[in-house]
Formats: sequence, structure tokens, C-alpha cells
Amino acid sequence: MNGAAAIADWLRGELAGERPDVVFMLRVIARETDRWLHAGLTREEVATLLGEPGTTGNKKWDALLEGVVAYRCSKLGVPRPSWTRRTSLDVGWNPYDDSTSMTVSPAWALLDTLETPAPILDKGVTYSYRNMELV
Repeated sequence: MNGAAAIADWLRGELAGERPDVVFMLRVIARETDRWLHAGLTREEVATLLGEPGTTGNKKWDALLEGVVAYRCSKLGVPRPSWTRRTSLDVGWNPYDDSTSMTVSPAWALLDTLETPAPILDKGVTYSYRNMELV
């Protein structure tokens, strides 16, 4: 199971590539953080997963990861780490805007905004909670 630091390291590598696959990157964030919710972790194990990561090398992705981790903390019933408050965007961003394989319609963008959990929206990022629900 990957913690926040491992996810950030992986994202940094993906972002350094020629054509990062945004949709795949989002799925990995959702999958890895969703595992935290269903693993029956002890407080110590949760604390290890929530260790402060390095930067992804991209402020937008740092903000997204921080917001997702803060959201998952609320679901786990644990306080969010202070590092999840370090990055905020001046201009709103939806990660799908950077995808070369998807186009976001205005209606979808609005729905994403309405369904974005507060810890993510506070970062200046729109990313619906539905994107993190794994079936």
C-alpha cells in the first residue's frame, strides 16, 4: 500500500515524462488512497501513510494530492496533516483540463465543481468525489 510520499514520488516521475497520462494518474491517486479506507489500519499505520511527501514538481498536482489526502483523512476520522495546507492555486483547475485523451464539457465541469469535497475545492481544484469512488 502506497502512502502520500510514494504517490507524490510516482506523480513526479509521471509528470517528468513526455506525455503524462492524466486519466491514469488520477486513477492511481484514487485507487491508492481508497485502499487506506478499507485496510483496517492502526493509527500508526495511518500515520505512516500520511507522512509528508516531497513535491510532485507541479503546484497543481501538489494541491490535488494535498486535497485528496485531506479528504481521505476526513473519511478515516483522523486529523489532516499540516502539510495538506501548504499549497493553494490562484486560478481554479480541473485535472481533466490537462488531459489529451478527454475533453471536459461545461456541464461536466460544473458538476465536478458541485461535487468536489471542500478539502479539495479549498485548494483551488475541482475533482468530484465520484472520481474517487471505486466500484
